[in-house]
Amino acid sequence: MTVVLRLPIVLLILVTGFCGIAHAQQDRPPVLDFPVKCTIGLDCEIQHYVDLLEGPAAADLKCGSLTYDRHTGTDIRIRSLKQMEKGVPVVAAADGEVFNLRKGVPDQYFSDYSKAKQREVYAKGLGNVVVLHHGKGWNTFYAHLKKDSIVVNKGQRVSKGQILGYIGMSGLTDFPHLHFELRHKKARLDPFTGLEKSTECGTVDHTYWSEAALAQMPYKPTFFVNTGFSEQRPEDRKDLETGQKRQEELDLRAPTLFFWTYYIGGQKGDKVTIDLMDPSGNLLKTHTTKPMGKNQISRMLFLGVKKPDQGWVSGTYRGKVKIKRLTGEAFEDSAQILVQ
Repeated sequence: MTVVLRLPIVLLILVTGFCGIAHAQQDRPPVLDFPVKCTIGLDCEIQHYVDLLEGPAAADLKCGSLTYDRHTGTDIRIRSLKQMEKGVPVVAAADGEVFNLRKGVPDQYFSDYSKAKQREVYAKGLGNVVVLHHGKGWNTFYAHLKKDSIVVNKGQRVSKGQILGYIGMSGLTDFPHLHFELRHKKARLDPFTGLEKSTECGTVDHTYWSEAALAQMPYKPTFFVNTGFSEQRPEDRKDLETGQKRQEELDLRAPTLFFWTYYIGGQKGDKVTIDLMDPSGNLLKTHTTKPMGKNQISRMLFLGVKKPDQGWVSGTYRGKVKIKRLTGEAFEDSAQILVQ
């Protein structure tokens, strides 16, 4: 005997409606929260955005220079390797499942590898990485994580804000950061604009970030990574990135004093002035660069003075750096050191 179930029309409508809502939710892309436990402008910054231009030229979402040709993610950098050693958590930007991961790649400047080793590391470009699947072909990538820092397993369900690992410098990279990437099937999308490529930069189709995340990530065309003093001359930006070069005090017997800065986002035409003042505010030394001939993502500058014949005057020495842009914009940073 066949039993026919006759559901009330209202119930049928509710069931159909809930099924439709569930299906729509599955089709929706993830809404992304900020994927690092840090504060932009305080202990981290965005160094690179997705390159949105076709061809060999490169431009970020604001038509700026914070990207390079064919870059496909958002790079959230920290200021020093000492900060990396302490641990900066990387968290899930949205609920999902751990689709894949890779562990065991050491943290090292890619440029410090031998040529033979570089070829091997290049094949593991993203270094230690976690891939989260969010349904319907949506995935997020969390790359260059610190060795042995990944705390999730393949197949594990994770919630938005859950720690996945910690910022590192593994794989094809030369600075400590998280490379965050959003993909839908084979398309690599810029989460700020919703675009993979654009014929005209500055176009926004759809942002995948939450309002809270966008509020945490103001666009900054130029920012200072490290500015400070030391007795010894910095050799290169890596020398400053370790976080060990900076000194808060200088011995009166020190033969030299150097004021230095390392910043991101230099633009064609920029002039940079560096000033070094003694405890009375007198200018010990100053230098203004020639206008920059081209855009430059990172730049290091320094100014040094020898100990005067009469010796250092005890007190606080101050340094100031100012970038003047053709647009009229100016960017400044400063530091001080106690000589005693």
